[in-house]
Amino acid sequence: MQKLFLIFCLLALHTMAGAGFSNAKDGASDAKPAAAPSAVEKDIALVLKTIGQVQVNTANGAWQDAPKGTRLHAGMQLRTGNESLAAVVFTDDKSLLKVRSNSQVAINGKRETPASAGGRIAKTIAMQFGELWAKVTKGTAPFRVETPSGVAAVKGTIFYAILTDDGKFIIVCLDGLVELINQFGSVLVKAGETGISSPDQAPESHPTTPGEMPNWANDSEGNGDMEIEFQDGNGQKKKLKIRYQ
Repeated sequence: MQKLFLIFCLLALHTMAGAGFSNAKDGASDAKPAAAPSAVEKDIALVLKTIGQVQVNTANGAWQDAPKGTRLHAGMQLRTGNESLAAVVFTDDKSLLKVRSNSQVAINGKRETPASAGGRIAKTIAMQFGELWAKVTKGTAPFRVETPSGVAAVKGTIFYAILTDDGKFIIVCLDGLVELINQFGSVLVKAGETGISSPDQAPESHPTTPGEMPNWANDSEGNGDMEIEFQDGNGQKKKLKIRYQ
């Protein structure tokens, strides 16, 4: 009798173990594989010229010097030291960006269409601190400047962007039109106007006064021609010819 009871217990344990193993396999078969990370857009911009100390943040998180011709991929950060300046050109439409001394930005971009159809890059510049100047080619992909205090949506224009120590985001529009947006509202900043976005109120604009007009971006690139080889969205090598003055 005891032997029969022991055999029954062993059979029951074997059945339960088999059921548990089967369920574990079934659960594993239902599990979805982890999504592959999205590909980083490469060669969205190039360093055109540097003055003083200019560095970029690499994939491993280390900062390294960024001489003329450095390739910038989406998500890379760029910073400038004292009495320094970086000039950057975007590879799709030759829009220009200058980053003033003691500034840091993240350069993001995503190609809206296949490279065979033009490969336009939707550009977003995330300002962390400092100042920048931009000349955005008209009729191309969206161009935005983002800060904690507001966002500037640009439609082909020339402007300065300043992020002050007290959190104000200032746009000085030289040509074209910039829409300045925050959580409280928006305002259109026209050529000859200055727009201000504060952390606690809707943006406002007014005619730019002489004291508000920056001039540090004037004649900072020098003159010359430049040809840089880069890789487009399809992995094809292309040459970008730039004449700057």
